[in-house]
Amino acid sequence: MRSVVKILLCITLPFVLSGVAYADNAEDIFDLGYDAFIKMDYAGAEKHWTRVGALGHARAQNGLGIMYRDGDLGEARSEDAAVWFLQSANNGYAYAMFNLGMLYKNGRLGEVNDIEAYRWLLLASTINFDENAKFQVNLLSQRMDNQSLVKARDQAQLWLDEFFFGKSTY
Repeated sequence: MRSVVKILLCITLPFVLSGVAYADNAEDIFDLGYDAFIKMDYAGAEKHWTRVGALGHARAQNGLGIMYRDGDLGEARSEDAAVWFLQSANNGYAYAMFNLGMLYKNGRLGEVNDIEAYRWLLLASTINFDENAKFQVNLLSQRMDNQSLVKARDQAQLWLDEFFFGKSTY
């Protein structure tokens, strides 16, 4: 019986420990992806960032969105970029909010969507005090009607309430 337990431990322990090491080293895995990205090893970056992005690592999710948006892995894939930007944005990462807003503003997801663009760019400027996001919000506000602006601001407020307070005030 003892030998069976030892064998089971020898077989399962490395998997258990690797899971613990993986969970404890998400930042290290992100850094491996970043190093690969800097070296233009986009497939390597994608491998590492997908691993930790699936666990909710906001910067890895944003990095994947950037690579898909820019076509670093071949053809640009705006829809895939939007999926990763949205996950990162919903984790509170302002740069992903900006990137997602710009996809909507520039019509990279089909038609231009000023309401969604304004919403995400307003959130990016609010959370990160980003001047470029603030500039883009100002540009958008000049081409939007009042009803659309109110709708976009309401949607941004809903997101803030849910993110920070877990509820909506509306």
